[in-house]
Amino acid sequence: MPDTKLTISIVVFSLLLFCTSVIKNKTNVIEKNITIYEKQIFDLEKELYESQLEFNYLTSPKILQQKLSFLTNDQFQNMNISNIYLDYESFISNQKKITQK
Repeated sequence: MPDTKLTISIVVFSLLLFCTSVIKNKTNVIEKNITIYEKQIFDLEKELYESQLEFNYLTSPKILQQKLSFLTNDQFQNMNISNIYLDYESFISNQKKITQK
């Protein structure tokens, strides 16, 4: 009888030890995933903040004009949307059209 108690104790202990190891490994994987997601969230929050800042500056030309007038004595004028070029090639092609006329 004492031998079976010892065997049962060893089996239960081994089973619990194995379960503990499995649980510990799974929590380690979960913690790694959490840190990855936290980094992604931080990057997205930073990008959101920068986008909001850019949006606020781009959508408020009056505020920009006030700040510029406060900082400098230069007079700036608003540009027409047709005067803004997306790239250098567009600018050159348009200049060629203008000079050929």
